[in-house]
Amino acid sequence: MRRFAYLSSIVGILLILPLESPARYGEGLPIRGVYRVYAGSLADPTPPTATDRRVMFRVSGKTAKDLFDAIGVDKKDACSTEPGERIRKLDGEKIFCSRSAKGEYSCSFGFDLRTGKSIGGIVC
Repeated sequence: MRRFAYLSSIVGILLILPLESPARYGEGLPIRGVYRVYAGSLADPTPPTATDRRVMFRVSGKTAKDLFDAIGVDKKDACSTEPGERIRKLDGEKIFCSRSAKGEYSCSFGFDLRTGKSIGGIVC
């Protein structure tokens, strides 16, 4: 009987705890950014073809800040030329986020649309 009372108390406490808003974890949130569909390379893009089609995304604002914060540790980067700029990246440079000295966030990533593989979305 004590076990039942204990379990019902725990269930009662769990039911009255505030739950996280479903908009944060269950629904999508708006983003600000740009994308480009192309062939070839980002440094020398050409129109997409049936055999070569890629996409790059660059997000900014809160979306980029959330990604930047989620990645974790700052990295040294040869592309960074701005004093005070902070860089975070994953999988080489396939996910590349930066925070400018002014506090502006940007993240870039891309995919090969024929294979689905991550290819990055920034040119150094």
